Parts: sequence; structure tokens; C-alpha cells
Amino acid sequence: MKGTQPISVFLVAMVSATLHGAAAVVFVPILSFLLLSWGAAPVQLSSTVAATGNGMVFAVIAPLCCAVFGFFAGAFAAFTHNVFAKDHPRPAVVVQEEMLVPGASLSNAA
Repeated sequence: MKGTQPISVFLVAMVSATLHGAAAVVFVPILSFLLLSWGAAPVQLSSTVAATGNGMVFAVIAPLCCAVFGFFAGAFAAFTHNVFAKDHPRPAVVVQEEMLVPGASLSNAA
């Protein structure tokens, strides 16, 4: 790789959203089930979990929220990378030529 190049903001945002959403699909239902089996729903959602009765609403909504967060986080990261990639100074080649000075004569030409 010769240097830092700009990247596609939308592509990075979509990949980040996909990874965040996939991780949430795997881990949030497990966490939600453990919290519900112990009777300790997340504090900020305790009224929602208590009102629904089974608390799996959290497991459905959380991956969507994580995917949205991943999209914005990926877009911000790619945008920041592009800002610095464009301002990255390119190496300049400096050529210095030697000046050839004719040697002084040791003889007396006068």
C-alpha cells in the first residue's frame, strides 16, 4: 500500500451496522433471558418489561437500536478517516544537483 486513501463512508457504515446488529441478535436475547430468569430487568426498561409480562420486547428492539448505532458509528469513523486521509502530506522528492566548478589551475598562465 502506497499511502492512506479515502474510503466509502456508506460502505463502512453498512458493514458496521451489520456487525453491530448481528452481535446484538446473538447476545441480547441471551442477556435478556438471563436477566428475566433472575428477575432483574434492566433498570431503565423495568416499567416496559413489567408491563409486557415477558420482557422479550427488549430482545427484539435492542438489535435494531444497535444496528442504528453501528451505522452512525461507522459513518463517523469513515468520515474521520477520510478527513485525515485527504490532508495526509504526500512525500516530495527533492533533487539536488551538484554544481561542477572547474578546478583552479596551478600553473601561471600570465
